[in-house]
Amino acid sequence: MLACASALLLLYWLNPTEQPLMPKCPFKLLTGLSCPGCGFQRATHAALHGNFLQALSYNYWFTFALPYLLMVIIEKWVLRGQWKRHAEAVIEHPILIYTYVVTFFAWLIIRNILNI
Repeated sequence: MLACASALLLLYWLNPTEQPLMPKCPFKLLTGLSCPGCGFQRATHAALHGNFLQALSYNYWFTFALPYLLMVIIEKWVLRGQWKRHAEAVIEHPILIYTYVVTFFAWLIIRNILNI
């Protein structure tokens, strides 16, 4: 949880578009193609500053990935007891995981064909 909070604070204070030391996408460096996560740092930075349309423009998949990621974080570190078990059943449901994986690879293909 501390690592997650630290990463969010770092992304709040440092704009990835202006910082040359921010990590670059290894997939893009190796292949020249954009992975589904390309732009996620910039999108997170924009979202943390309340610029949700700008965040969306950096990575359209952000609208699906961020809520799922937040659900996982809340389920793992916040919820307890019955609430945790219920959230776990929803988050780890095979249909949701399958949808997440399919949209991940669909976005990989779509963004590179359309050069988004």
